[in-house]
Amino acid sequence: MPQPAKFVTPFAEVALSNITRDYPYAAHQVAGSPADIVEPREKNPAFANSFDWHSSVHMHYLLVSLLATPIARTAPWRDEAIDALTAHLSPAKLTAESAFLRENSTWERPYGWAWAVELVRALERSEEPRLRDLASGAEVLAGTVFDLTVAWLPNMPEPVRHGIHPNTAFGLRRILIGARDQGRQDVVDAIAGAARRCFADDHAWNFAQERSGQDFLSPGLCEVDLMAEVLAEDELAVWLPDFLAELTPESPALSPVEVLDPTDGYQSHLYGLGLSVAASIMRLSPRLLQIAERSGNLDLADRARGFFTTVDELMAPGLEAAVSDEYMASHWVATFAWEALELRNR
Repeated sequence: MPQPAKFVTPFAEVALSNITRDYPYAAHQVAGSPADIVEPREKNPAFANSFDWHSSVHMHYLLVSLLATPIARTAPWRDEAIDALTAHLSPAKLTAESAFLRENSTWERPYGWAWAVELVRALERSEEPRLRDLASGAEVLAGTVFDLTVAWLPNMPEPVRHGIHPNTAFGLRRILIGARDQGRQDVVDAIAGAARRCFADDHAWNFAQERSGQDFLSPGLCEVDLMAEVLAEDELAVWLPDFLAELTPESPALSPVEVLDPTDGYQSHLYGLGLSVAASIMRLSPRLLQIAERSGNLDLADRARGFFTTVDELMAPGLEAAVSDEYMASHWVATFAWEALELRNR
């Protein structure tokens, strides 16, 4: 597997191209009247680019993350990237984005919300002064997501368990981590309570029938990722092996799905599926191995080690698609590719 450094500049160039490209753009908004039919930038002054709002948010997040790498310190694209981020992520524009979220309280829930929180976290962690200066003005965006999350969860009767944007577990995990960083204990408690209510009784997940032709997430592994953040160590030691009872390194769920038509935007989700599954496997395998070694379960330990052997094959198609000329993949896949690469390098 190539080192992440090889991908920094190609991914940065893709991200920079995406956040400065206005069209094509999918607005995904219900219009209440003719007054709502306006240019995207009138409604979303920061994120009306990179095909749709959530992809724009996480492409901004990706660019902030890439600027933290050693290669970026002397990269020829550095100043252009910082200028674009500074222009897009001004306090005035993010305040407008936050107001739009509040006025459309189910819009981009929870996927776009999660990436908004990730973007704010990346700004707060940045060692680049010009980016860190944006963090205080960006807090309004994270705060809005936190408030919307607390209002939503008591009225959520069941989680969404499929493998695309509305997946409940994927979004809640990222919001939870951001809420911990921000000291929003009300959000942490709300998510932990919802996760236990929705997922604590699940067992022996049926990975054999999980995938569909437009998934970019594994519902089962997203659930694992969330519960690993919520459950105490002794609880996870019981829940995790039971939940993963039907998963082996040979399971089809741990192999890439061939994309037959890269121009099909829904089918291109499958590039992201391989990357997100690989990332989940890299997070869960050490936890599972630790549980196995503590309990003396040799079979579980062998499975945990075997899971990791699937990672490179899962990642390969998505790494290529992330920098391809096909916009249906390149407007979003690099974010998932970079996260997987960083985990792989650890």
